[in-house]
Amino acid sequence: MPVRAGAVVAAVDDVAGLLAAHDEPLELADGLVRHCRDLLAAGEVGLLVQDAHGHLQLLASTSDGAEALELFQLEARQGPCVDAHRTGAVVQCPDAAQLRHRWPELAPVAERRGVVAVHAQPLVVAGRTIGALGLFQGREGPLDPGELAVVRVMASLGAVGITQLERVAAGQRVQEQLQRALDSRVVLEQAKGVLAERHRVSPEEAFAQLRAAARSQRRRLHDVARDVVEGAPEQGLPGVGATG
Repeated sequence: MPVRAGAVVAAVDDVAGLLAAHDEPLELADGLVRHCRDLLAAGEVGLLVQDAHGHLQLLASTSDGAEALELFQLEARQGPCVDAHRTGAVVQCPDAAQLRHRWPELAPVAERRGVVAVHAQPLVVAGRTIGALGLFQGREGPLDPGELAVVRVMASLGAVGITQLERVAAGQRVQEQLQRALDSRVVLEQAKGVLAERHRVSPEEAFAQLRAAARSQRRRLHDVARDVVEGAPEQGLPGVGATG
């Protein structure tokens, strides 16, 4: 599909703003996957990164379907994102037949979720591969040159943003910070579930509520999510801490 230059510029500006503001890895990761999905209109997106022990973990996804496919790859130790991380090379699988041939265990899971093509872009910085960005498409066919360029830019921004944490964090190692982000994601997912059930909204809308509250209160996303999970009263989030 044609990619509008104006939309790309706006997306890059938004992600660059997150980097400049030294926001949390969770916010950066969420911005990357959302912009990839919206710019490419090619299904759903997930982001895997290395933890402190060098193992891949899920940091962000645009849907439950993308999350399930990423987690399946981690469990099975096979799939496009796992391969992209291991080799440091782009992995393209433009149709369901190739998907079944290359990853026979993953293919049935993907097809049940309407995914018939996959593209995985490694996150590489200074010659080191630190993760992979996965696009799960509901239409067959390879990405066109414009789409490929968008994915490369977003993956590069992600790699730069993650490594930038080293300079932001007063001498702490990137892996240690990233591990905290991965741990925070568990609390974030719990908070999204609480808000989604309470207000009958989608997980994405629940995340938007959390993000807006964190920004308006100038607090860390993790801390706002923890308040939701623990039921602490908090301004800026409807119903948080409410008692029945």
